[in-house]
Amino acid sequence: MPTSAYRKLRRRFELRHLARYRKELSQHPLSAETHFEFATAANRLGLYDLCNSELKCAEYLGFKSSELTRVKLKNRARLSDPDQLDTNQFQRFSILQTHLDKLLNTGDSILDIGGGHGILSQFMPNNRYFLVEPSVNGISGLNLPFQNGCFDAVVTCHVLEHIAADARTQFIDELIRVSRKSVLIFNPFRNSELDELERLKLILEVTNADWAKEHLECGLPVLEETTGYLSSKGLAYTTTGYGDIYAALATTFMSYFAEKQRSDALGRINQHLNKSYNQLGSGAYPSNMMIEITLDTQTSRNSRANRTVVDSS
Repeated sequence: MPTSAYRKLRRRFELRHLARYRKELSQHPLSAETHFEFATAANRLGLYDLCNSELKCAEYLGFKSSELTRVKLKNRARLSDPDQLDTNQFQRFSILQTHLDKLLNTGDSILDIGGGHGILSQFMPNNRYFLVEPSVNGISGLNLPFQNGCFDAVVTCHVLEHIAADARTQFIDELIRVSRKSVLIFNPFRNSELDELERLKLILEVTNADWAKEHLECGLPVLEETTGYLSSKGLAYTTTGYGDIYAALATTFMSYFAEKQRSDALGRINQHLNKSYNQLGSGAYPSNMMIEITLDTQTSRNSRANRTVVDSS
């Protein structure tokens, strides 16, 4: 088994390598060649999920070569087993998949903003896909490098709470601008009946998770403020609650303590929960809300007015 010193050394090497491509792609986000080079580097580093999503980015931008096919085949067998994903993550991806399957046809395009290493692409294998993740490929969701209406669907999952409150409407405007058909915003929202501050402080105290720190710093969004903004723009939308906030809290702590034990038991636990526990229903206090925005020609035209994008590839 690798020593702790070896793991730390390898991690530093990975971070330096990833930082190089993150910088390049922040400057040239539409360079298909750079996305492909990033994918091959991710494969060499054992970051197989990231390799898969960056290959999809390169393909979306028109990159074609026999080498891409070779890397894709080599990488495919090493992807994460979706059934063993963290239960909270698995439920999010499954819910997004349910919505997207109803909205899209085979071959339609998806823009995934804030999607980490792009695991959503594995839940939607028959669709074109592009990942925007500033911490991974350096591309910002606040200033998307795409022309208006580039994607059939735009998805953002657990991102609003990581954006400063005064920048959230700008972010939503960008989602709407680059979508042709639909925008999905899947997010936790503030619940006035619960002590969100106490819950987040407990998570941070126990796990020291960066995401919990950002939740506290930026504050959870308010559902009524978000939907009110959409209404003010004349946009049609629906909202649906999913999951249970206390079940999500329990599985968050379960994952944290199981990972500290470095045991393979967590994969088996997740596999059982992912097979048996269905969050498509909602408890009294849902852990997440889905805002599904449907765009028509007129609202799309109004939302995209006076916005010009320069192709920086």
